[in-house]
Amino acid sequence: MDRYDLYHHIILNEGAYFFRLGIRTITNRYIKEVFSDVLEGGCYNTLTKIVRKSEHIGVGAEAFQARCSLLVFRQTSIPTMFDFDEDDCPKDVKEAKISYLLIVEIRDYVVIVKKNISHLTNFLNNLVPISATKIANVLVENNTDFQQIKLANMNTSKNAMRTKSYEANNLQISMPMFGTHQNIVTNIRFANDNDGACSVNIGTSRIAKFGSKKGLTLLLEWMNFLVDKIEKYIETESFLTRFAMPHNWKEVCAGLQPTSLLINIFELQNYIQDKLNDKTIYRKIGKDSYKSFTDSLWRMFRHGSECLELTKVTDTKFMYKSIGVTKLINGLNIDTIKPLDSLYYKDNIGKYIKVKSLINTLHCFTVSFSDFSYIYAYGKLYMNSKIDKDFDSILAVLEPIDSINGVTSEKGEGYDAHSTEFTPNSLFHVVEHDLYDTADILLCDDMGNEWADHIAISNDTISFIHSKCKDKAGLSASNFQDVIGQAIKNIGNMNPNTDSLRSKIDSMRSTWMNTGIPKCRRGNIDDIEGKYLKLMSNPNKKREVCLAVNFLSKNSLATAFSNIKNHIPFQQKNSVVQLAWILNGFISTCKEADLNCKIYCKI
Repeated sequence: MDRYDLYHHIILNEGAYFFRLGIRTITNRYIKEVFSDVLEGGCYNTLTKIVRKSEHIGVGAEAFQARCSLLVFRQTSIPTMFDFDEDDCPKDVKEAKISYLLIVEIRDYVVIVKKNISHLTNFLNNLVPISATKIANVLVENNTDFQQIKLANMNTSKNAMRTKSYEANNLQISMPMFGTHQNIVTNIRFANDNDGACSVNIGTSRIAKFGSKKGLTLLLEWMNFLVDKIEKYIETESFLTRFAMPHNWKEVCAGLQPTSLLINIFELQNYIQDKLNDKTIYRKIGKDSYKSFTDSLWRMFRHGSECLELTKVTDTKFMYKSIGVTKLINGLNIDTIKPLDSLYYKDNIGKYIKVKSLINTLHCFTVSFSDFSYIYAYGKLYMNSKIDKDFDSILAVLEPIDSINGVTSEKGEGYDAHSTEFTPNSLFHVVEHDLYDTADILLCDDMGNEWADHIAISNDTISFIHSKCKDKAGLSASNFQDVIGQAIKNIGNMNPNTDSLRSKIDSMRSTWMNTGIPKCRRGNIDDIEGKYLKLMSNPNKKREVCLAVNFLSKNSLATAFSNIKNHIPFQQKNSVVQLAWILNGFISTCKEADLNCKIYCKI
């Protein structure tokens, strides 16, 4: 069926999703089922429905065969600015749009071009995504200029930077590369002499070439060219191999135990706001009855994404209360039970679909495992195979301090109105008398709206010092979560506006916690504003974020790192790998903000 001969009038940009054939063979009947799924539940005017039409392109050695299936239909919807019911909405008010789905079979590959298409999940789940390595590098050449790259952080801690992007004429020259193997490449844009400007979405296996639209024959030639490149791809070192590397899920999934789950709530919100006509989240309260739950849901996520600790329910299911993940043959899926299982959204044809299905379709979740070398994100498994490369960098920022060995308290105790110093067994005392005893300005900003526990100005350097004390030293990663979160949260306060600076200085004119300990520990409080502003205008200034902790020994960590490098087994290996991730994330965050960092610790 092709009412207006649309098949022969197609002109599209060179952009498509590439997959390998899965277990299920594609037949005429199967394509008809796919088209029926797409059209299910809607009121459409179907314009074209062509199933597996054979196309022979080219001659001689360059010739190839493709089978093309095309669905084109017209649909109407009620504009979101009106609250009409479907039956009451005037016909002239409804919005009309054309939707299309082109499925091309070339040898063992399936290529998809689509617009305004829903209900394709079952079909896609029966296809095999192209490996992230291939899809990212298939068009990369020696002269490729990487002009834009979007990254996702493998660090799932609460205050970690989730995503970031860089853009330049050639990122290989200008992009900071420290800690890149802890980042997943999600999107790239690059330019070649032969192919021009191209973009790749690695999570969805979509490759696009910038340029004018092409008719069907030229479009099929482009698809076949890329299939050839994918088939013949040989893995080589490139700019992209410096980042976290994708890993085959089937090879290692049996030994991986999910331990934490993070839903990318921002990506979910963006999709709902940008792609859906109806922005409402519904709670199912009866067989065909739904109630708005939008405000309540977004209030739950007011402060962004939280990392949820998973508990093993079965060998394949791991849950946190009413949400979790299930291990499948091709990856992980979000699973829910009530009450979250009763949450729905409306697609653009008015069909109610579970929110968990949307999360799975978007792959907007991240899962960590008991082996912290791996992470599952954007529908693929990644491995930080170069974690040991970070060990020397981490050890370089550790500064062992003798007097920290005698510390038993963060702030000390037993103070009264006559106290003027912190007790010698406290970290605060070590900071003030062993680390910053020669500072021009030293402020104790503990308690209240603090920027740091101590703020120091020494010559051309400003330091924010964050202290944390635990009962015993060890190699626990969780010990660092709070203090690093506090440090990262306050980076923005290193460059305050004048009003904020003056307010902070005024708060330093009192004593600490109803004692006789002045908050201004060194220097003249009336000189602070002038010194601070002068330092901020100095192009050669140094800014540093410092942690002072009593629960880490540099020697112990160095020994653990050495054991990992030399493949010597030891009980705390997974905890040490997680600790390396957290510390490396802290260092990377500081480097990206043009800050130095130090960690004062035990010998």
